[in-house]
Amino acid sequence: MQAEITFSENTIGAKVANLPKIFQTIKPLQDIRQFIEEGDWDERLSACEKHINRFSWTIIIAAVIYLTPICINIFIR
Repeated sequence: MQAEITFSENTIGAKVANLPKIFQTIKPLQDIRQFIEEGDWDERLSACEKHINRFSWTIIIAAVIYLTPICINIFIR
């Protein structure tokens, strides 16, 4: 005959307020991981791909226009 011993420290929900800070920071990371694995973000991203590409090209062109005079001054020296 076996007897099961349950200690008050091992019960679920005991001392929830005294969780170490490491476990409190892991919870948001687990939420992000669950969103990446189970969410539909990839489908929504592919729907906005045209706008994202235009925005990216605009940033690249602006950077080239901004850095061209600097590069020319470096090569002239």
